[in-house]
Amino acid sequence: MRWTVLIFVQILIIMHVALWFIGKKYGWFGGKTLSPIEPSEGILFVAEGIVNTGAIFFALALLSTLIFGRWFCGWGCHVVLLQDWCYLLLRKIHIRPKPFRSRFLMFFPFALAFYMYIWPLLYRFLIVKIPWPEMSNQLLTEDYWGSFASPIIAVPFLLVCGFATVYVLGAKGFCTYGCPYGGLFKPLDAVSPMHVRVNDNCKQCGSCTAACTSNVRVHEEVKLYKMVIDSGCMKIMDCVDVCPNDALHIGFGTVALGKRTQKRKYNLALWEEFFVSGLFLLGFFAFRRLYEFIPMLMAVGISLVVTWLVWKAIKVLQESNVSFHSWRLKFHGKIKPAGVLFILIAVILFALTAHSAVIQSFKLIGENALRNNDIASAMRYYKLASPFKDGGFAFASNPNVDKAVAVYLESELQFKEAERLFRRIHKRTGDEYSAMLLAQNLQSHYQFTPINTFYSDKLEANPDWDTLWEDYVGWIKRSGMYTRALDLSRVAVEKNPRATRLKVQLALLEMDHGSPSEASKIMRGVLEEDNNNPSWWFLYARALEREGKNEESRKAIQTVREIQAERAQGKDLDR
Repeated sequence: MRWTVLIFVQILIIMHVALWFIGKKYGWFGGKTLSPIEPSEGILFVAEGIVNTGAIFFALALLSTLIFGRWFCGWGCHVVLLQDWCYLLLRKIHIRPKPFRSRFLMFFPFALAFYMYIWPLLYRFLIVKIPWPEMSNQLLTEDYWGSFASPIIAVPFLLVCGFATVYVLGAKGFCTYGCPYGGLFKPLDAVSPMHVRVNDNCKQCGSCTAACTSNVRVHEEVKLYKMVIDSGCMKIMDCVDVCPNDALHIGFGTVALGKRTQKRKYNLALWEEFFVSGLFLLGFFAFRRLYEFIPMLMAVGISLVVTWLVWKAIKVLQESNVSFHSWRLKFHGKIKPAGVLFILIAVILFALTAHSAVIQSFKLIGENALRNNDIASAMRYYKLASPFKDGGFAFASNPNVDKAVAVYLESELQFKEAERLFRRIHKRTGDEYSAMLLAQNLQSHYQFTPINTFYSDKLEANPDWDTLWEDYVGWIKRSGMYTRALDLSRVAVEKNPRATRLKVQLALLEMDHGSPSEASKIMRGVLEEDNNNPSWWFLYARALEREGKNEESRKAIQTVREIQAERAQGKDLDR
């Protein structure tokens, strides 16, 4: 039943993505779809007061966990489906991953959750001391994939957080040590009334613990507490199914909080805990947003795998007998060929981690110097964080570093070198923003034709790039070709009928170089979509004045004053 539910969840995800693609291509539902039903989207709510489907979904998941315990991880998470599938495949080739138990690393998921969902609130209210933003909603979106990693990253992410973490850390390795959502589910599970419970039929055979893929010592917990109190329990119910004596069931009763009387068993001594935790944090710092490629949760997975491999390699050097699955790495004090290869791999991965940490440090120091207006130091460290061919030590370029250096080069009138970096950024990202940066650079040292060709080619391939349309029209207008700018602006609005800024740009051009009555018509349409923006009312008043409708223009100006007065009064109340 659980596999059926998880596969059904995956089908719903695929259908959601497919509807977005089809709707975007054929204009169904206005090209919009539900915003991603993903807990990470809830960050926008705590940071900016934006309510989206992800925030609502995560809030419901947290509330249900308070009632039913940590069920969502086992029954609704697509990453758990991936891990369970990887675990099943490994079992089919006779590899049974063993759980890795660390007392310190278990706190990291909550630390991640704190950083993602709690820290933005503390920062807002206690540090910068600004009020809660005005609530808004983004239940629908045109850019479904905007907050997700590219497909190029998605496949390695699945390999790392699926096979790799399961292979070295056990069936739910990533859930245990890397999932920020689990970091919030676990404390809620402790006060939930629903848990796996036991009756008098239990014979302590251990079948339940052997079947549990959540790394819970079920037989010990039900013996000690008459229930499973480990918050790693995901209510998967394998233990219930496998029990030969029908001793286990899931039911309501007393909560787990405060029941633990016996210490958990771990794989690491205390000094090893400090070493492993430090190495993991180093890896997390090294890999997170490395070259702007690796997303946060993938960095967690990579760091977990590298940390475990380095720790195991040290064990090979320290102990007399060490094995890894079916491979004997060391036997009676003699390191086997597999052990030599294992140590070599661990050393290479540690060296890559250290190198990445150095590159990240150079970038961080450069950013700090730039914030302090120490341009010389910033450029020096940015150069060190650049690729080898640019005189640095990095294996790849970082678009943010390239952008900072390119902007500096433009200020030094080195436009061609800046162009090289902007082209590298655009080749890497291929997005609208990088195209606009490159186009603006070209304006500083190219003639009209190549610049116009660049804009035309990009907008022909991407007619929905409304910001680039705005930039293109603005450049044509600054070049003194007002009629052409007006024609292009009309095309831009036709291709992007929901882009408010393009409509406003067209209204301004119509006022100055076209038809004031058409400008008034455009601004009335803008106000129908957003009638509480004083800037739009002011532009409407200007258009009416140009049209000779002075009385209507004065009424529009009065509306501007009323809106501004209401906003000023609201700010006074906030204070």
